[in-house]
Amino acid sequence: MPTFFYCYFLGYNRPLKFKELKMEKYNKLRIEWDCRRGMLELDKIIMPFYLGHFDELTDDKKDIFIRLLASTDLQLFSWFFNRGQSSDSEIQSMVEYIQNVQKITTN
Repeated sequence: MPTFFYCYFLGYNRPLKFKELKMEKYNKLRIEWDCRRGMLELDKIIMPFYLGHFDELTDDKKDIFIRLLASTDLQLFSWFFNRGQSSDSEIQSMVEYIQNVQKITTN
């Protein structure tokens, strides 16, 4: 009998193994849900970064990324597309890191 669960109630629509549901320091289901944004442009930046690079980050950088996700879509859009900078230097450095990793260039 497979140990898969469907977590539609969490906004997750793929089968999960039981070990993915246990409590961890970083609730990956919650973080992935928070990566979903209201602007397609942000979805194309944030979700691929999360899926491909989040696990490689140090715990401090993971905490900064989670703080970044608490920002509004308008703030994120202005930061990622160089229309403004965050007043928080750690968040601004995370934005720049994501821009470099995702190869985002704006002119």
